[in-house]
Amino acid sequence: MPAVESIAPSFFVGDLGRSVDWYVRVLGFEIEWSAADHAGVKLGPALIVLVQSRGVVHTSACHLRLASGVDDYVEQIERAGQPMTTPPADRREYGMREATVCDPDGNAIYIAQDL
Repeated sequence: MPAVESIAPSFFVGDLGRSVDWYVRVLGFEIEWSAADHAGVKLGPALIVLVQSRGVVHTSACHLRLASGVDDYVEQIERAGQPMTTPPADRREYGMREATVCDPDGNAIYIAQDL
């Protein structure tokens, strides 16, 4: 078995600049790198690659697992003017407190912590 260090989902976006701005301004990510047609945004160990779409519409999702503070992070997102797709709720069936927000292209970010 290979020793996997990490995995980074790729989200296809309609406007790369708008998406990078949203991840930085709303979710607090930092720009890891930027190229003409893609960019990497990072929050702690979480990395998402944003790829400029070439006319094909895709939506994706990722799970952003926090050690704690889901409700505080949701408040930060809402203060930035972004409504949540689903508010924080305890999901006892899989042991997580979880909320969901969608980026400008409809990609879902599930924000969760263990109960």
